[in-house]
Amino acid sequence: MNKRQAKKLYKKYVNNECSEHEKELLNSYLESFQDKKISLNDLNFDKDVKNKLWLQIASETSKNKRVVKLSIHNYLKYAAVFLVMISISVLFFTKEDNVKQPPLVISEEAIILRTGDNDKVVINTKNNQSLYKNGQVVGTQNGAAINYVNNEALTELVYNEIEIPHGKTFMLTLSDGTVVHLNAGTNMKFPVNFIKGKQREIYLDGEAYFEVAKDRKHPFIVNTSEMGVKVLGTHFNVNTYENTKSYTVLAEGSVVVYNQHKKNDIAYQKTIIPGQKASLTSENIDVKNVDINKYLSWREGRLLFNNDSFLNIIKKIERKYNVKIKNEYLELNNIRFKGDFKEETIIDLLDTFKESAGFNYKIIDNEIIINKPLKTK
Repeated sequence: MNKRQAKKLYKKYVNNECSEHEKELLNSYLESFQDKKISLNDLNFDKDVKNKLWLQIASETSKNKRVVKLSIHNYLKYAAVFLVMISISVLFFTKEDNVKQPPLVISEEAIILRTGDNDKVVINTKNNQSLYKNGQVVGTQNGAAINYVNNEALTELVYNEIEIPHGKTFMLTLSDGTVVHLNAGTNMKFPVNFIKGKQREIYLDGEAYFEVAKDRKHPFIVNTSEMGVKVLGTHFNVNTYENTKSYTVLAEGSVVVYNQHKKNDIAYQKTIIPGQKASLTSENIDVKNVDINKYLSWREGRLLFNNDSFLNIIKKIERKYNVKIKNEYLELNNIRFKGDFKEETIIDLLDTFKESAGFNYKIIDNEIIINKPLKTK
């Protein structure tokens, strides 16, 4: 959303004319101004509208003062604008602002399922199909989900592996009833059928949310290259993306998290409870309380930033939209932002950050190049 659109929504907000969708757009725009000095002067409001907006923001900030201090609610972004209005802002305007960008070329990559027979199955999320092993149906694909069935006739472990490209998510229901939500850029290796008397083990590279079916006799184990997670039945998220610290966030129940290289040493095992995050460090497992919504919002197709650095935001955008971003404005990397985006296009998202962070960008095929603006009068 650009300044002209924001100005229009501000006016509608003052007159209580905003629809719920328009309020969400305005919220996203305002939240993106984290740690940025902004002023209504830059939106060229007339005096009457400015006064109304000042009074309404001041009133709502006062009424919700306690709420604002404790959590991020709808009024917080208005309070944030009110608090920084006393400062003089400087926004950069560049010669490139009105240059029409070429279209962004986003390649369509398929979800791939590799079977134990080394067959490669292309998953078209618009279609349905049955999956076979030794002539027997072991699962069915319905759109963006595969449901494996428990088949006691299978007495040996046979693994499948699924590859989720950037720009897509997928859901698996394993043969024991465990539901797995797979995020973009994720690979997971798993048994077609779990075997009685053996632990339920899967292998993950990327990010997934697990809703594990309870089975006290058969622990469920998530193996990553560095971290292991052992449960009996619970809901949790595991993230092991490249160039990030592996972590587990727990939503329900309890899990044991351990270092794969020292899994037999009890000193390197930690049990966590709901609302906690366990991160793998070079020496041990670090546990802290977190807002789990930040870590689980991807399942709803949302990009939720809560004090995230621009460097980490870029990685999330690349995975969600299947684009490449090259940041040549390195000063932005450590700036932190808050925002909540869901249905915005990649261009809407870039334009919102362009306004708040003060950068320019250009598009070359599938690559977005961010650069520092040229200050002009």
